[in-house]
Amino acid sequence: MRSTDVDNPGGSSSSNYGLFERHPPGALPFTKNPDFSSLEISSNKSHIFDRDLPFKDGLRRYLFSDIDTTWGEFPLICCGYVSGLIDGLSYNAWGNFSNMHTDRALTILECTSTGNTVFVALGVSGQPDNQPMLWAKALVAIGVFLVGNIFFVYGSRYLGPLRRLTMILSFTIQTALLFGAALLVQKRVVSPNIDHQVPIDWLQVLAISLIAFQSAGQIVASRFLAFAEIPTVVLTVLVCDLFVDPELYKRPWSSNPKRNRRLAALLSHFLGAMTAGGMEKESGLASGLWFAMALKACVTLGWFVWRSKDWDGLHKLNSTK
Repeated sequence: MRSTDVDNPGGSSSSNYGLFERHPPGALPFTKNPDFSSLEISSNKSHIFDRDLPFKDGLRRYLFSDIDTTWGEFPLICCGYVSGLIDGLSYNAWGNFSNMHTDRALTILECTSTGNTVFVALGVSGQPDNQPMLWAKALVAIGVFLVGNIFFVYGSRYLGPLRRLTMILSFTIQTALLFGAALLVQKRVVSPNIDHQVPIDWLQVLAISLIAFQSAGQIVASRFLAFAEIPTVVLTVLVCDLFVDPELYKRPWSSNPKRNRRLAALLSHFLGAMTAGGMEKESGLASGLWFAMALKACVTLGWFVWRSKDWDGLHKLNSTK
């Protein structure tokens, strides 16, 4: 009877067995401790294209994930352009600023125009003579703007200020309000000309209110995105902050990003108002409002595909699967 080598599985006495070393049993490769930090990210927030999740769950987690605020200044700069465009259009057409609600100047239109606050103050003494009800329009614009701020601030806090869904809903509402204003002007429900009537044409005030309410949404977004240097609707403070900056002339340009954002926001507002002047001459108020709405719609669509805050962690986790 052939003896069996207990150190050789299968009883083989092959000399090749000596080439292998015996090791004590250890942890199997798939039982190693996982990186729970990565898994924690995945458990709370997931990418919509995660193949291990059903589409509905993936979509829900994608919409409820926080967006990455990196490069978030670009949508806000676009909003600044929209503000300049709307301010130029509304001042030429209705004699007031739909976005400008504080004491600030729009130098490209009229050097002495300092905003709706001054218009309300002048109304106390019945000025200006040629527009006796201008103060009422300005007062409504200020009031609606304040209500809009309350709505967007508390609504964003309730939903989560940096959630993708919050940004999408906020800018969808803004786009819808611009759509309503443009439609009222396009259908001639609202006159595109300055109203000198007494009593006031309240349909015209309705359009101003829609525009004023939506403007509150973008300035609230700038605060939650932590880009206070891009208020999107206020120029006086922006210009002051720009020149107060002790590193205004610092080089290279990349060394002072806040200065760059302020310059871009100021320039975008200026260009928006210039565009308004040209469109008012060539195509009228309605076309300008449709253009503003289209830009807001593009910003809204951008939030659908904007990078998630946890993208790097998820990408690294998925690449190791």
